Amino acid sequence: MQSVRLLLALGLLAVGLESARHPSLPPYLLGRPTARGFVGHGDRFFDNFDTPIANLTIGTVPQKVDNFDNSNTATYKQRYWYNSNFTRNQNIVFLMIQGESPATDLWISNPNYQYLQWAKEFGADVFQLEHRCFGQSRPYPDTSMPNIKVCTMTQALADIASFIEQMNTHHNFRNPKWITFGGSYPGTLSALFRKQYPQHTVGAVASSAPLDWTLDFFEYAMVVEDVLKQTSNDCWENTNVAFNNMQQLSLNETGIQQLNTYFNLDPPFVKGQYTQHDIDNFFANVYSFFQGVIQYTYDGRNNATLNGLNAQNLCAKMNDATVPDVITRVNNTINWINQLNGDPVGPFQNSYSDMIAVLANATYDDASPVKGEIAANRGWMWLCCNELGVLQTTDQGRNTFMQTVPMGYFIDMCTDMFGPEIDIKYIRDHNKNTLYKYGGADNYKATNVVLPNGAFDPWHVLGTYNSDTNNHMTPLLIQGAAHCSDMYPTYAGEPTDLAKNRAIIHSELKYFLGL
Repeated sequence: MQSVRLLLALGLLAVGLESARHPSLPPYLLGRPTARGFVGHGDRFFDNFDTPIANLTIGTVPQKVDNFDNSNTATYKQRYWYNSNFTRNQNIVFLMIQGESPATDLWISNPNYQYLQWAKEFGADVFQLEHRCFGQSRPYPDTSMPNIKVCTMTQALADIASFIEQMNTHHNFRNPKWITFGGSYPGTLSALFRKQYPQHTVGAVASSAPLDWTLDFFEYAMVVEDVLKQTSNDCWENTNVAFNNMQQLSLNETGIQQLNTYFNLDPPFVKGQYTQHDIDNFFANVYSFFQGVIQYTYDGRNNATLNGLNAQNLCAKMNDATVPDVITRVNNTINWINQLNGDPVGPFQNSYSDMIAVLANATYDDASPVKGEIAANRGWMWLCCNELGVLQTTDQGRNTFMQTVPMGYFIDMCTDMFGPEIDIKYIRDHNKNTLYKYGGADNYKATNVVLPNGAFDPWHVLGTYNSDTNNHMTPLLIQGAAHCSDMYPTYAGEPTDLAKNRAIIHSELKYFLGL
């Protein structure tokens, strides 16, 4: 399959995507980095290995466009990766489930990632499966309505089952011991696959896996606030004062003009030309910078976090006594975050309509003149609007970020992106159906599954902490750690609780494999 040539191409793609955020998009949409997704944003691609690895192939498998409609025989090609470098022909098979981004060779080839270290130890064959409707795995040529309606979590789980069955036949695995891995939304897939299709695997690791998919995810802001307060009470107070002052400025024309000056808004608020959506969008974008730092604080996954993109240094910016004005400190914090992430430092993008125009684009990126990971961001928004919810409001009452990001803002985003059918009733009812169908966090039960979460990760509140020692259902809450931190390479100075919990995961893997 000309694996070396493909690897080189994909390697360049992965590097280039680090700064693939479209200028009209905020850095985060519903907690997902708009460049390369939850577990891909800014990762160190060729760390400690300078050439593409051998024995890595990329292929496709036929999958039903609709796994649950027997009258529909249409199929599509789902892309997968196979790494045979570690195999000792013991029928031990690891599957990394990908999610809301195009898959690359990153998570199948970087030997520093934890699951690949374990694959080497246990002699596992390793696969990676791209999620339908992302990258090159396309049930339909675009994501317009109604095509995008087959892009669901339920369909993705059925795809995984079919993929495992096809690989068992293709590779002649005998009594294989499959273990699935995934982080964030793919962590949910790993956990639910173990619950829904237990006969296909011997175990699962589901890192930072939300299971209590709630519509109004106001708890996210509560965790961000808690981390700021734990880091520095002054930081919490200064952030609170800054957002309160900004909210007050947004209430009148004179104040709006001051916001233009503070943040160099582009386009600026112009009297008679901006809407409440634009104001909500401004606050959502400012808030998203704080979200991003806290969600990934102390994870060491890339140069930015290794070089200090964390809660402690964010608070140092917000506590900078040499800058008397707290709103100016917010702008300085945003510029600092952009610098460490390698993003442009300049005008602050501020148009709701421009953002919606980008996300309403139903073409895949390789067929569109619009640059950036647009199709993936649209796909993630569809998963949320259609099934998952997790609308990250600041509606929980008095809080650091004030009532600046309301539920209506996100509901209107869904409708404006996907059409009038996707209204509040549709979004509410589909989200309730997801909770009913899969049981949420409290009702999650499975055997042989590890569910690690970082205590500093806002998503951890949606995870399950039901423990069943007899059935080896093992939830972990890792103190001082953030989103998917257990999946990344170890590094000097990482949260001390990570090593202990990685050892627990390792011990459970040995049990799953009967070793």
